[in-house]
Amino acid sequence: MRYCFHFDPSHCRNWIRLLIERLAEDGQGEFFSSQAEAVPHPPHIEKLLNSETGRLFAGKSHLASPMDAALLAQMAPLAKADQDYDLVIDLVGDGSAPNGKASVTLLFNGFASERALITSIMQSGIPQIALRDQDGQIVATAEPSPELAKGVSGAMEQTYARVITLLLAWSRNPARWVAPLRGQKAEWKSAGQVAGQAAKERIKSALKQIYYRLFLPSHWRIGWRWVADGADGEGGDVWSTRSLAGLSWQVLADHDNHFYADPVPWHKDGVHYLFFEDFDPRSQKGILSVLTLDEKGPTGPARPCLEEPFHLSYPFLIEHEGEVYMVPETSAKRSVTFYKAENFPFGWKPYKTILTDIDAADVTITRHQGRWWLFCVTRDGGGGYSDCLSIFYADDLFGPWHAHGQNPVLIDKATARPAGNFVHMDGRLCRPVQDCSLSYGCQLQLVEVTHLSPEHYEQKTLAILAPNERWPGRKLHTLNRAGWLEVIDGAILRPRLAFFKKLADRIFRPAA
Repeated sequence: MRYCFHFDPSHCRNWIRLLIERLAEDGQGEFFSSQAEAVPHPPHIEKLLNSETGRLFAGKSHLASPMDAALLAQMAPLAKADQDYDLVIDLVGDGSAPNGKASVTLLFNGFASERALITSIMQSGIPQIALRDQDGQIVATAEPSPELAKGVSGAMEQTYARVITLLLAWSRNPARWVAPLRGQKAEWKSAGQVAGQAAKERIKSALKQIYYRLFLPSHWRIGWRWVADGADGEGGDVWSTRSLAGLSWQVLADHDNHFYADPVPWHKDGVHYLFFEDFDPRSQKGILSVLTLDEKGPTGPARPCLEEPFHLSYPFLIEHEGEVYMVPETSAKRSVTFYKAENFPFGWKPYKTILTDIDAADVTITRHQGRWWLFCVTRDGGGGYSDCLSIFYADDLFGPWHAHGQNPVLIDKATARPAGNFVHMDGRLCRPVQDCSLSYGCQLQLVEVTHLSPEHYEQKTLAILAPNERWPGRKLHTLNRAGWLEVIDGAILRPRLAFFKKLADRIFRPAA
């Protein structure tokens, strides 16, 4: 495989070098480069990017940092007119790229060149990424997560991280599900506009420091209620009504400054259990706790059921051949492990590790069309934590597990990250997902899987759910049900002072 990268030497970036290194790790051939006519960015834009490197990155190099074009030429020698290329990757879109057997042009919100990337970021945030082939067809798309972006440079870094992910995934399997192209033209901001925006960012940063003195970071809490099976009226669940309407949500009382999140209910021997992440901000580590509920609510206080030296969350539960297993999130250990209880719901011990050397979060498993399927979000090097959906499949629950041919099958901040158990509805496979378009865990989407095979994946959105008067707060993040017990979670502002804490709890109390 012979690759040729067509780039503008006035803004050659580190991410190109990393892409070549990643392609080389895949054993993919020879690399060449082609230089377009240099079109430098306006001086005030370059000044902004340089200042951000010092201010936001402490002067350290990152994916969007400039790279000497001569260094790139050492990795990918300059192309010659008589050379033949299997794939030309056009990073400029000015019509001067060499010919190849195939080519793709990198687009940001529908337009080529780094100018489109920066202007899009400054106008509306991290843009959609797309690849357009030589026939003018869009062959791959991505919607990167913005959760770790810092300034324009940080947004560029997050975007380029997912450009690498998308190009690698597309090169391995070009038959990807493609989202509609988002065409949105943006223009350079003037020096005055950039200075004004920078001043606003400094004010925003100062206000944020005051905020963190007055409030805890996002304080997650769990909502629960009893629902009627199959009802679509007052007693219906979220999947039947596709809303938060119905019976009132009750808030699970937490203690001290702990927050509770990732609720997973379980119904066993006539008893409703609720497992969840119990996070202590002082230690910055989550453990897993459990309690039982009857018709009046919790029958006693939450008790720890699993603690490890590393952070735990999302205690997914599954029953197999009469045994109950837990697959908590153990991304800090870079593994996916089944746990088994010695004395349910306590005494959980590692039973079987099925995936290693993987940063996988919110593992959710189901049986569908004769196979076991495992969905999770994975982090591909840099970039956000919530935009890459990866799928694995197996004939046996305990493996061997195989990676889906298109992994990551989606790069989408709005519909990638699992938010709870799969739901089987009239033969259709559905799943709740975290919509992180505005921020991490800001709302939910209900999604139907429309195609699932080892080589291909597609889905469609059925409904979007955001916090409202039924579940007030800032975020909505998880949805699960077991037996008659339905649970969600979300974040609220939690003041540090006790008086204002009580006041906030009153304000964010769900509607009666």
